[in-house]
Amino acid sequence: MAHAGPCAREGIMDQGGLRKTGRRILAAAALGAALVAAPPARAQTKEELAAARVLFQEGVALSAANNCAAALAKFHAVANVRRTPQVLFNIAECEARLGKLVSALGNYRMAAAAAAGDPRANDVTANVGARIEDLEARVPRLAIRRGAGALTAAILLDGTALGAAEMSGDIPVDPGPHVIAARIGGREVVRETVTLEEGHAKTVEITIAEPPAAAAPTAGAPPPGAPPATAASAAPAAARPSKVPGLVALGAGIALGAAGGVFLGLRAGTLSDLDALCGGDRSCPPSARPTADRGRLYTGVAEAAIGLGVASVAAGIVLLATSSDGADEPAAGAGAARAAARRSAGGRVRRAEVLPRAPGADLAGLSVAGRF
Repeated sequence: MAHAGPCAREGIMDQGGLRKTGRRILAAAALGAALVAAPPARAQTKEELAAARVLFQEGVALSAANNCAAALAKFHAVANVRRTPQVLFNIAECEARLGKLVSALGNYRMAAAAAAGDPRANDVTANVGARIEDLEARVPRLAIRRGAGALTAAILLDGTALGAAEMSGDIPVDPGPHVIAARIGGREVVRETVTLEEGHAKTVEITIAEPPAAAAPTAGAPPPGAPPATAASAAPAAARPSKVPGLVALGAGIALGAAGGVFLGLRAGTLSDLDALCGGDRSCPPSARPTADRGRLYTGVAEAAIGLGVASVAAGIVLLATSSDGADEPAAGAGAARAAARRSAGGRVRRAEVLPRAPGADLAGLSVAGRF
């Protein structure tokens, strides 16, 4: 059977075209008879077989009228009920006339395999070899190779990623345009459209240009777009220790001292209760033991709180003094200005110092002397 023209072609057919159409109808009718006579792959109901028979006849009529797209839909519906060599052959016929050469070639090959050894498919066996040979010469071939910079890129053909086997050989494609893309890290870096005609072969090499390396910034140079640095901003700022730790330690020490004073007051009340129970001598009745234990507890808590409070106050004062000294390390001229600002109207500088054993110190030998 001679190769038919595109299925979309319409118009008045000459006498030879009418003879070809008549032969196509007779062949399709024969294939339809083989379809209904072939044994089913599964048990179908009489209704399903009757519906498939009607669909097949409709497909034959549509194919004869050059409406291959509608005919193909009918033949696919028949294949869902019974997939015989004749049905596969008709599907391939429609696909080939619609330009779907790769799919048509695959269906022709499946029809040939299904018809082998089946006496009811002699018509398929007699025609399918020539169809396969014709399409193998008409199907375009596209070879895609990796070039410079594309070793790790993901290569896609018409939106489908290609594997190693496809990248190492020729890919059969349908005639027409095809889009080749390359992606690195999810970003598309190459996109190219190639168009192939029937029987043509083409090789495309994917190359990805290396992005220009960014120039390393010169040491000490400002970033692009930054305003020029002034002499004051170029000089490193002097370290200025924060006064927050000193204030926190000072506050904690005061709080602990206050808590110690509270427990001292509770201790004094407990001692008064103990004196009343013991009658002023050192011999106390057993009922006085809980009061004595409570007094010892208050004494221990008061001593610990006052000791920690004194240590915290001392640490806070040291931290505050250190932060003031750090702030006084200036550039030339700035230290004198800050020192003058700290002076009071009388010309005296505020000063605080910690004396380890100052006169009048009653706890841990610490005292604070200050002049403001």
